[in-house]
Amino acid sequence: MKNEFKRIWTLTLCAVLLVMASCSSDDNPNEPTTENVAATLLDCDLFLEDLILTDNPDAPVDYIINCHAAVKGKLTIEPGVVIHYGKDARLRFMEGSSFSAIGTADKPIVMTGTESSPGWWEGILFLNTNFGNIMEYVEISYGGGQTYNGHGHASVVVYSGSALTMKNSIISHSEETAFEARYNNTFINIKNNRFSQNVQPLIINYLNAHEVSATNDYTGNNLDKVLLIPESGAIVDPVKWEHINVPYRSMGDINIATDGKLTLEPGVVIEMTSGSRFKVIDGSLSIIGTQESPITIRGKESGPGSWRGIFINSENPNNIQFATISDTGEEPLENKGAVDLWYNASLSIIATTFKDAAACGVYGRLLPGQDENPNYSYSGLTMINTACGQLFEH
Repeated sequence: MKNEFKRIWTLTLCAVLLVMASCSSDDNPNEPTTENVAATLLDCDLFLEDLILTDNPDAPVDYIINCHAAVKGKLTIEPGVVIHYGKDARLRFMEGSSFSAIGTADKPIVMTGTESSPGWWEGILFLNTNFGNIMEYVEISYGGGQTYNGHGHASVVVYSGSALTMKNSIISHSEETAFEARYNNTFINIKNNRFSQNVQPLIINYLNAHEVSATNDYTGNNLDKVLLIPESGAIVDPVKWEHINVPYRSMGDINIATDGKLTLEPGVVIEMTSGSRFKVIDGSLSIIGTQESPITIRGKESGPGSWRGIFINSENPNNIQFATISDTGEEPLENKGAVDLWYNASLSIIATTFKDAAACGVYGRLLPGQDENPNYSYSGLTMINTACGQLFEH
């Protein structure tokens, strides 16, 4: 019964009151009546200590929060609990706090607004390094009114140094972003979730993009892209970006440094914004698709010169196979190739298509006395609307 009335409890209560008011004084006073149990209004001071929120099966809505709750204790929400948030209300988890909201498939935890308007309530912000923070089978809607440190409008924000595991959950109808973790030192584990009916599903630092799981559904938003936020640092460990069901969109450079290796799974699609590039300095890049599932790297905007390209200055193994690279050559006098090789840079490239490039497909530099780069090999390259195919020069 509770699940049927989660979002219409107020209407139901009004209907009951109207029926009661219309009854005559001759009604049988012993006749049973059906009334909904009123929700409990939670005071923000309650969140300063440990708190457990329990499900009342007779209440369509268990709790209402109308304040900025700074959680400093352990907050536990049990399966089936329904919480409605008033205008601009929020949960903010401070250092030393912890959060456990574990529902079930049959009894999810519901957190929504008192009105069905995107951004009606601010959302949930994690400012605590607690690896026990967990949300599972939680449905969050109509949040995202919050901003923090100049960013936000996301229903769930994991801030710098904070941690969260979220599984089997749904975030919808956010003012802008469903889930945001834009700092590189966040610790997140997000799997089997659905982000839909938001402006965009996910913003994440590109150094944490290996946490973007293909088990999540990122479709059904205004912008079905996972946005990768740039960072001054670089990939310095072996990581893999999974083939998710929407494109990644890089908002800046993707840097791979010493001991770092970036592997793209077959089928991955990456959109690059103006001014951005892949930059490999003593690291490794593996772009290996298959004939059935090629990898695509293209510009955010279609056409030559939309983004810079792939720059490689590394003698470690770099591989490109069954890929399409398009829209490169922004500032072609500086970025002379969709793939730009430094002296003796290592690259094996096979069965790859270069398309709509303002510069060459492959450009390389030769040391004095060299006729070719000894660490470069290729076969099966296709050039479509490129300024040139391959060019190596001293």
